[in-house]
Amino acid sequence: MRLPEGWDVGKVKRMGADGVKLLLWYRPDCCSDVVAHQQALVRSVGEACARYDIAFLLELLVYPFQGAANHTTDYTENEKYPELVLQSLRDFADPSYGVDIYKLESPVPADSLPNPDEDSDEVRKAQEWFNKIGDIIDRPWVMLSAGAGMEQFRRVLAFAYRAGANGYLAGRAIWWQAFGAYPDLAAIEAGLRKESTRYMDEINRLTDEIARPWGQAPAMSKGVQLENAGHTFPSLYESFSSQAA
Repeated sequence: MRLPEGWDVGKVKRMGADGVKLLLWYRPDCCSDVVAHQQALVRSVGEACARYDIAFLLELLVYPFQGAANHTTDYTENEKYPELVLQSLRDFADPSYGVDIYKLESPVPADSLPNPDEDSDEVRKAQEWFNKIGDIIDRPWVMLSAGAGMEQFRRVLAFAYRAGANGYLAGRAIWWQAFGAYPDLAAIEAGLRKESTRYMDEINRLTDEIARPWGQAPAMSKGVQLENAGHTFPSLYESFSSQAA
C-alpha cells in the first residue's frame, strides 16, 4: 500500500483542504511485514499532518482475505468479525499515529442490528460491541454507512452515539435509494430532494439529540490548545511551498 502517485499531505494543504483522510484497508491478523508497513505509512501521514498543521482523519475497513467465503474486491459486510474491527482500532489508537478523528465501520453487520429503542438482550449485546469502541479510543470518532440501508444506518448511529460517537460521514445510505432511478436524472433529483433530504433531517436530529459533541471527547478534556499560537506563527510555515510531505 502506498499513497497515490503525485499526492502527499503538503499538496493537499496547498490545495486549500481543511483535512486529510486516509482510507486504510487493514487486517490486524495479516502477516507481520504487511502490518508493519501499513502502520509505518499511517504514522508518516500523521507526522506530515502535524507538520503542515492540518487535521488527520483515518478511515479503517477490515477486508476479507482472498479465498475466503464471499470474497470481493468491493466493500461488503459479509464475513465481518467484530473483534477484527475492534483490534484494527486498537492498533491505531496510540497518539503517536497523530490521528485527529476516526471514521469507523460498525463492529457488527448493520443488517443484523436490532431496533436500538427496544429493551432486549439482543440490544444490550449489540450495544456492548459499540461501547468497546469508546473504551479503545479517546479522540473524536464518526460512523461510515458502508452502503447500509436508511433504517439500518439509523440503527448504527443510535448504537454508536450511545457509545460516545460524535457524528457521521456517509454517502450511500443517504443517496443510494434516489440513484436507483438512474439514468432518469429528473427522478434522481426528485428522490434526492424528497427522500434523501427527509432522511438527512432525521439522522441530523438524532445526532443533535444524542451524539457527543466532539469537544467532549476524553482527549479534549483539557480544552483545545493551539500549538505555537501567537503573532510569530507565520514563521513556522517557511516550508509550506515545499513539494515534500
